Amino acid sequence: MLVLEHYYKALGLKALVNGLVDSRDSLAAKILADQRIEIYPGGREDISAGRVDVRVLAMISFLAESFGDVRVSCLISGHRLFARPGVISAHIYGRGLDIGALDDVSIYGHQQPASVTARAVKQILLLPAEILPRQVISLLGFGGPSFPLADHDDHIHIGY
Repeated sequence: MLVLEHYYKALGLKALVNGLVDSRDSLAAKILADQRIEIYPGGREDISAGRVDVRVLAMISFLAESFGDVRVSCLISGHRLFARPGVISAHIYGRGLDIGALDDVSIYGHQQPASVTARAVKQILLLPAEILPRQVISLLGFGGPSFPLADHDDHIHIGY
């Protein structure tokens, strides 16, 4: 299965043998050095400071292996406290990730059934349980943790 191949390659043998938590620092360094992954300055600092959940780091690496170029549009820095009234955002805890582009294609305007967004969401839903997010939000809904919200027209939100 190609999804698992990309997942295993994204994490590397050390993370697969020792576990994600033990590999946090090496995974963070790998992401920060990867030229395929574009991360805004505040997000780079979030990663460097160790504030980002290791599952988010694994997801970023997985998406880079699956799609090549990845643009991370939001981690912790720059996100508001509340996702909606009374609900604190997963981003604030380092457990949220917004993707603005994949494979050099913006998510904005590319959320049709055969789009890069649809391919990404479907691949995410095939990941092993330990990395499967609680939320995969875009304009598309494929069941399980994937559901549509109208204000997600320019990004895919992945939350743990």
